[in-house]
Amino acid sequence: MPINVRIAGGCLALVGMFGSAFVSAADWSQFRGGMRLSHVSDSTPATWQPAEAPAWRTELPGAGLSQPIVVDGGIYVTTAVGSGIARPKSMAGGVVDPSTMGRPQIPKDKVQFQLIRLNPQDGSIAWTKTVAEKVPATGTHASNSYATETPCGGDGRVFAYFGATGDLAAFDAEGKELWKLELGPQQISNQFGSGASPVLHEGRLLIPRFNEKEGRLLCLDAATGKELWSSEAREGTSWATPVVWTNGGKLEVIAAGNGVVLGFDLETGAERWRLGGIDTSFSCSVVADAAGVYFGTSSPGSKGPIYAIKAGQSGDLSLAGNATSSEAVLWSKTKSGAGMPSPIVVDDLLYFFGNTVTCYEKKTGTEVYRKRMPAGQMAAGCPLVVGQTILVINETGKLFAIPAGREFAEPDGVQVGSDKEVFWASPALADGTLLVRSSEALYAIPGKK
Repeated sequence: MPINVRIAGGCLALVGMFGSAFVSAADWSQFRGGMRLSHVSDSTPATWQPAEAPAWRTELPGAGLSQPIVVDGGIYVTTAVGSGIARPKSMAGGVVDPSTMGRPQIPKDKVQFQLIRLNPQDGSIAWTKTVAEKVPATGTHASNSYATETPCGGDGRVFAYFGATGDLAAFDAEGKELWKLELGPQQISNQFGSGASPVLHEGRLLIPRFNEKEGRLLCLDAATGKELWSSEAREGTSWATPVVWTNGGKLEVIAAGNGVVLGFDLETGAERWRLGGIDTSFSCSVVADAAGVYFGTSSPGSKGPIYAIKAGQSGDLSLAGNATSSEAVLWSKTKSGAGMPSPIVVDDLLYFFGNTVTCYEKKTGTEVYRKRMPAGQMAAGCPLVVGQTILVINETGKLFAIPAGREFAEPDGVQVGSDKEVFWASPALADGTLLVRSSEALYAIPGKK
């Protein structure tokens, strides 16, 4: 049974500080907040700083790395529960684990792939629904999980997707199953496990299926699960979640595959542009604003490329030969310092996190600074932007508030939970409360008064 622990005044402190907590219909409705792309809405004070202690802590069953979301007054996470399920390890622990050395550990017994709804006032579990109960076909990296895909929701529905089995289900706020699809398990490179999350926008549900056997973006009617369109197959693993943005007045969805980034018309699925020639797959997603699209990636043996594409482009934008820019590509470079967290843009600056904090001018690619991550520990979860503050948590649970700008100020951190837990999931911030998931539990951290 999950154990709920209240500390620092519990739910009374939380509600007293922020009024009626989590009242918005979709405060943080999907991975990185949807089109906000990790930017918090104006309802949160721009001077938000974390309190020294959580309002509540709820232990979660099983194992998962999905970002918590807040939809229709409820908090949702996914998890995988079973006798053969191990909780995710740190980067160092995962690298030396035998499962990453060509000997992946696949559970022998059935695993329950679950969606959990929690009450935001005190973190108690309202209900748990099993989307699928199956023996996984493949293993995962010891630092990954079978429940890494973040759910999404809106218009009275919540969608849970598990790439390991390919099961996708829609539920209402009471936990009633509305529809379900079985898309089949994904074969991920090196059996490192899946992680690209679904995206919901204006009644369209986007499901990334970039793996060693398939490689496509699927668009469904969110109300029924009916297929609206599917992109051309481009086999190869990617862990990047699609991004919806407005390009030249039209809504597009950007998908990062293996060695390529693609822009599709959201309504029809027609390919509008592509940039290929990238020497590796994507473990982080892209970021976009009104001016352009920015992305980088890295892996062992990769050159660590980073690109900035000007808005309003179409066709094949791939660079020829040794070119580093073009009419469409503002700039590109290698050895970018891109890590697993998705990049963020604050005004005219572009940030990448991982083992380092690297800041660039988004228009020119000029490196502003490159600093080691505070406390010397890497970040895996995506950062958040509140006003002119960047919130980022390292894998040992140290939460930092880093001022945006050209000067790097070494911040003091606030420890969330125990440094024995692993903090790889991306945090979410809704109605002034930060939700942080560790390998063991979910924490609610209010802002300071």
